[in-house]
Amino acid sequence: MLTLFQKSLLGTIALAGLLLALVIAAKTPAQATTISPAVQVPIGLVPPGIVTTGDATVRVKPDAAIVTVGAIAQSSTAAETQALLAERVGRVLERAKALAIEDKDTKTVTYRIDPQYAYEQGKAPRLVGFQGNQQIALTLHGTDGVGKTLDALVQDDGATTASVAFTLLDSKAAQASAREQAIQDARGKAEAMAKTAGVALGKVVSVNDVGTPATVDAFKMAIPAPSSFAALTAQVPAGQLDVVVRVQVQFEIG
Repeated sequence: MLTLFQKSLLGTIALAGLLLALVIAAKTPAQATTISPAVQVPIGLVPPGIVTTGDATVRVKPDAAIVTVGAIAQSSTAAETQALLAERVGRVLERAKALAIEDKDTKTVTYRIDPQYAYEQGKAPRLVGFQGNQQIALTLHGTDGVGKTLDALVQDDGATTASVAFTLLDSKAAQASAREQAIQDARGKAEAMAKTAGVALGKVVSVNDVGTPATVDAFKMAIPAPSSFAALTAQVPAGQLDVVVRVQVQFEIG
């Protein structure tokens, strides 16, 4: 049987052990319980699906011609060159007005006055005069009579160079048609991909124009200015222009 002293000693030891355990527990960092959140799709991330591109080209008849005519003048001084160039270009502009070409359809695209030098071996370049060059773009609404217009502009020391570009001023209808065909092209590709992958093609999620906006390829032709353009009516056919559209379409899958 334990004596009173032994019982007291054992109680003291037990109490000391309990206090030590409490101290150790207080100094030990608590283990945090981590709860993994559910997997979420980040905001802005495109959901799974099929993404394809579609292309379409619509051929249309141009509705306008851009006639660019140029005049060149040379003289010993810059001021005289400018005056001669202005006189020649003035004649071209007068003829343009006589052809009912409005000011809003007339603009200068190039204007240059360049010094001209003579080069001799062993000597510094020598200034011998100046050359002026001005190019004017005239928009003709319609494509008939391009040859007659050119003929009038170059007669009697008028324009010395000319070029023609057929274009489409109002391309909205052609672009809409091409865009519709491009979307159908994208759908056809997506249907083939879904069939091969063994999934069902769902609804359209998004449609975007790819790269540059719908473009109209203009037909251009440079023409050296002869004495007469009268025969050009038959020699410069307007032809057709290509309106090109590319789209990117995303479809859901099931």
